[in-house]
Amino acid sequence: MKDKKDGDDKRSKKLPIEEGCLSKGSVIVYVWRQKDTEIVAEQLNGAGIQGGVVCYHGGMDSNDRSRAQSKFLRGKARICVATVAFGLGINKPDIEGVIHLCLPPSPEHYLQEIGRAGRDGRPAKAIALPLEEEFVSRHSLAHSDRSSRDQLDIIFSSLQRLVDEALDDIPPEAGVDLNADKLFIDDIHVAMPVTQTVDASDCKEESIETIFSLLEEESSSSTSFLSVEGYLPDSATITLKKRNIDKLEKYEQIAQSITKCGIRVDAQDEQSNNTANNSSNKYQGDFGGTAMEKGFFAYSFGTYKFSIVRCARCMGPNIEPRHVYAALRRLQSNGELELTLDTTANGRALHLKIKQDGMNMFRTRRVNDSTDIQDQEEMEISDDVNAIITKLSTQFHAKEKVSVGKVESMYEIMHQVSCQPTSKEEKDMDVEEDEDDGTDLSSQVKKSSRLVVFQKMVQAYFSNTPPPQDNASAKAPQIIKEFPFHKARPMACLSADVSMLMQVLSTRRQEHMAMAVHINEPNFADYRNLCLAKILHSIDAPRAPILQWYSHGLWGKYRNYSFSSVVLAIKKTFDNE
Repeated sequence: MKDKKDGDDKRSKKLPIEEGCLSKGSVIVYVWRQKDTEIVAEQLNGAGIQGGVVCYHGGMDSNDRSRAQSKFLRGKARICVATVAFGLGINKPDIEGVIHLCLPPSPEHYLQEIGRAGRDGRPAKAIALPLEEEFVSRHSLAHSDRSSRDQLDIIFSSLQRLVDEALDDIPPEAGVDLNADKLFIDDIHVAMPVTQTVDASDCKEESIETIFSLLEEESSSSTSFLSVEGYLPDSATITLKKRNIDKLEKYEQIAQSITKCGIRVDAQDEQSNNTANNSSNKYQGDFGGTAMEKGFFAYSFGTYKFSIVRCARCMGPNIEPRHVYAALRRLQSNGELELTLDTTANGRALHLKIKQDGMNMFRTRRVNDSTDIQDQEEMEISDDVNAIITKLSTQFHAKEKVSVGKVESMYEIMHQVSCQPTSKEEKDMDVEEDEDDGTDLSSQVKKSSRLVVFQKMVQAYFSNTPPPQDNASAKAPQIIKEFPFHKARPMACLSADVSMLMQVLSTRRQEHMAMAVHINEPNFADYRNLCLAKILHSIDAPRAPILQWYSHGLWGKYRNYSFSSVVLAIKKTFDNE
């Protein structure tokens, strides 16, 4: 026991820190996750690194980020541990080294990040220490934006419904024949609710915005479907303080529009007392800070809830949402009303301006000639819209393939460089790389063998040629494999895991919407297969967030198999039932 105690005492003593190649000068240490920045920074501080250490990531408060960046730029901190959120627009010329404790997602990212060192013309170092497991994670995440055809159908069905609602707001006196083959009217504004669309389609908000951005880019000299105007709080609630809505209509045009599109949510309407009570209770539970909630409910002249974008449509063809905001602010400053905008996720909407071609493209014909859009559950998708969905699916597939190829190329480069032997002389040599001014320093300093291999492979990557294989044994091992469809045992295990996931997903709460993808319905098989494959590959989704699934035994179980082969294997398990 004595010997063991003495050994523990020796190990507990701090070993002296030896000076390394980056023991002096400013250094950027790049990590993958936000939490890793704080962990690594604490470890460096605990190790007694001289010069000061700060961390920087996108999840920090803006003031904290500014202080950390300022300390590093002014030389008050020698080391900055950061995610890729740090570095854009930063020009600190005396950075002597960049260390990567993660695998960059592409050679482009890596070159950009190491290019932040040595901008003063002096030798600088780039050191990468990625783990092999990070390649598996990066390979999976390259498929994170993949969407099924079912999900795209739901998004465009939602858009068609919004267009139909906007066209129905056109007053009869405008003389527009909505049954005509082609409409000749001005642009219309629609607001796509973000949370509801995400819940219905199980697509991330960023993916939905990308879909409409790609559709906006489809515009040409002859056609133009829509333009993305940005995000806005679309749900507004007003409490009248001086007069009722009927009297206010005589002075303000916006009051007439609120009457058309708004819903009274207080209980002073005798004709709809029960409905108003229900709406009021729901309203009080969801929103706060209005006169009604503060106790002035009995003294108000009515509380109305409405859509900003729809209110603008009802005011006239040339009115935009910004005009509605301005009118409401003016009335609030005059004491006429109290305004509350729903700035939560439930009130946030993507503002789209639908062009004339877009109106003719996305308006729908109601099934069974239904005239009430709210009661209509099934909407027909035209052949033209189907063609757009098919084109977008092809674009997403091509983008996904490129992302996967970048990750594989980055892994191949890192592996071959790490396998390149180095001599004792090369270990003591300063490795230089100048990418900003194009100056060739090879005649001044001899390049290391690793730098030579790195430059050859990067050149082959950008010239789209096969990478050189100077060392046959340095070829990267095939970590990601295809799922073995021909073997009965792996297929049986996958079938059991899929059945377990289906049981778990069926018991979890999902949005019960008329137009939404549902994993238990056979007509959404494409979505079902993709959803299950993402869970088995540890790819989070709105209905399967990582915080809820991280501790589940099946989360990421099949990451060592290619994502596409897992999707196909899941499809085979259902086909064999």
